[in-house]
Amino acid sequence: MTPRLCRRLAAVAVPAILLLLPSRLGAQTNERMYEDLDFRFVTPGARAVAMGKTFIGLADDATAAVSNPAGLSNLLEQEFSFEFTGTKIKHQRFFPGIEGGLQTFGDTVVTPSFFSYVVPVRRATISVFINSVQDYRESFEIGDRFIPSLGDFEDGSFGSLSAQVNSYGVGGAYVVNRYLSVGGSAMFQSMNMASEARSGTPLNPRNGTNTIDSDLAWSGLAGVLIKPNPRLAIGATYNKGTVFDLETRLFGRFLFTIPTTPPTRTDVVRTGEEREINYVVPDRYAAGVSWRIRNNLTVLADVSHVKYSQQITDKFLVADFQDPAAGLSADNYYINDVVEVHAGAEWRWYGTRRTISVRGGVYSDPDHRLRFKSGGNDPTHPADPLSNFRFNTGRSTTDVGVTGGAGVTLFNRIQIDGAVSFSPDASQLVVSTVVRLP
Repeated sequence: MTPRLCRRLAAVAVPAILLLLPSRLGAQTNERMYEDLDFRFVTPGARAVAMGKTFIGLADDATAAVSNPAGLSNLLEQEFSFEFTGTKIKHQRFFPGIEGGLQTFGDTVVTPSFFSYVVPVRRATISVFINSVQDYRESFEIGDRFIPSLGDFEDGSFGSLSAQVNSYGVGGAYVVNRYLSVGGSAMFQSMNMASEARSGTPLNPRNGTNTIDSDLAWSGLAGVLIKPNPRLAIGATYNKGTVFDLETRLFGRFLFTIPTTPPTRTDVVRTGEEREINYVVPDRYAAGVSWRIRNNLTVLADVSHVKYSQQITDKFLVADFQDPAAGLSADNYYINDVVEVHAGAEWRWYGTRRTISVRGGVYSDPDHRLRFKSGGNDPTHPADPLSNFRFNTGRSTTDVGVTGGAGVTLFNRIQIDGAVSFSPDASQLVVSTVVRLP
């Protein structure tokens, strides 16, 4: 651990998305990797993933520690749980130009995504866990594009990005009465970022940023679980987000205005200059319900409010427009909060020595891309029309994902589950195992 990281650990308080945004004609940076960087809240547990990534109102296994900790009260025996996740990222980025808009980039990531140990103690249950909040990787390269409405070309761009966020936590639940359980988790989070973004081409890079940094922070999760009757459960959670403090270094030449009469613009070398930036994991509020219609059939639904607007902080950086004459600030950019809907079902077949489960579900991922608004800046500066064109041209759409999976429980001691998830921006395979101790 570096001395700098140790100092941050000593000063840390109670925790997505960093957006460093490109544009301009000619010689400005195009850090397009940061545009619309999708933060994927990974629902732990193949069982939950298979049921449309729902679990708030059910939360009856060890993964409840990071979905709804009040559900830990459902566990009556000690158990270990661990999980592996493989994700093929298919990130569609919007590049306005004469040839059309969307191109797909990404990478394949395999992650040990969850581990926990749970111990019931009378009316309470305690859990220790490790959870991969995010493991995102992407590389891209794109050539020059002609913008008809502006009558000029913009530089090509290329880059690579690796962003990892892990949680190390302790969770607990307490049974208040037969109808109500409450719970919470305290999580210590680590963030590691390694990125390089440039305008131009790999053989002729122009300018951009390098970000190689890490940070530590605390986060918290609170939940309740209400059971009006044995077949119905209602849950609600609040997940406190995280703001990680990082530093990025500028590279190359940037456009600046010289206050002459009339004003003139020139390139200024900024290589090596540092800027403070944030990487934000936004707050989430969620509620869910599970209904056991029959002994072998359960249906579930969750609704989640994600505060993506928190991604715009006072350290939000548009690396392209360092020119003070542009007058741009974080106030010129915004991201809408969204409401996600998840639904799923589980059917079980009970045998003498094993129980077989089949699951399926759907979920929504509303648009939460970066948008631009004029105000308080110079509308005649190239930064204004370029930002408006780049960040307001793409259509607002809601992606819909489908999920499925199956599982088997042997002798009520060993549970093995698998799940797949398909959406326009990612394909996912999850395998998890639970071992219950007598």
